[in-house]
Amino acid sequence: MKSAPTSPERVASIDIGTNTILLLIAEVRRGKLKTLFDTETIVRLGEGVQKNGMLSEGAMQRGFQTLEQYLKQCQEMEVQKTFAIGTSALREAKNSAIFLQRVKEEFDLSIDVISGEEEARLSFLSVVRDLKKSRENLLVVDVGGGSTELILGKGDEIIRWVSLPLGIVRFTERFLISDPVKEDEYRTMVEEIRKQLPNFPILKNPISMVSIGGTGAALASVEQGLEKFMIERIHRFVLTREALRNQLSLYCSKTIEERKEMRGLPPSRADVILAGGTILYLIMEKFDCSSLMVNGHGVRYGLLYKQIADLGLRLPAG
Repeated sequence: MKSAPTSPERVASIDIGTNTILLLIAEVRRGKLKTLFDTETIVRLGEGVQKNGMLSEGAMQRGFQTLEQYLKQCQEMEVQKTFAIGTSALREAKNSAIFLQRVKEEFDLSIDVISGEEEARLSFLSVVRDLKKSRENLLVVDVGGGSTELILGKGDEIIRWVSLPLGIVRFTERFLISDPVKEDEYRTMVEEIRKQLPNFPILKNPISMVSIGGTGAALASVEQGLEKFMIERIHRFVLTREALRNQLSLYCSKTIEERKEMRGLPPSRADVILAGGTILYLIMEKFDCSSLMVNGHGVRYGLLYKQIADLGLRLPAG
């Protein structure tokens, strides 16, 4: 007598960041993860946190609206378990507890505000599971709205990690005041980024740099001149340092409204793409990486990999 087939389990992860809130819905069957729905919404939850140390009421309302839409999507797709995490903005804002409490009361959703270390681990896990490379030195970089995580590792092992207060919203608000950006503003930002970049141990083998998050995806989209966002064209796209430098020159020369007309650049990222691209470029320069691979996954994928393992539904190691 044949045993009944194992029913797939539908799970979701919500990543609440400083700039974006992301939703991933996936199916787990016999230890394998299949993406069913993957989206992001630019919410700017951390807007003004750098200056005021507080989440604004407007930003929180945008967050509530997005979470309401996401949870409706989860309900429609019959998701059985939903996991939600918060990162930089919710770690730093003095009134983040108010946001967390209101989300719990209104949506019955608990948000786990994770440390920079946990964020780095989830970022690295998402890349390792996707690339399935066991012996290559990897530098995984997650440029977010409020912070940037750098994770140096080999195989499944993290050698060193750091979470830096280098964020695209944070640095745009702090340095890039004029439109178009003035040369001295940009130069000051570059100097500050260089000062904050860490000295990681030098490895004998070459380092492969992988970028996760919306900044890298937007840069890859612009480089290919995509008319609409296509994850299959962006995921694992290789961007050279020279190509990135050329993009930065364009962004410096254009107003925000002019950037919005650039093919491939999401209009909602027009104001922060210069800061994000510069952070990535200076990291490439620091670690002498001639190119980077853009990875379309990220913390939301790492969270599901971790939760699935914790639930005893093992994924293949590859």
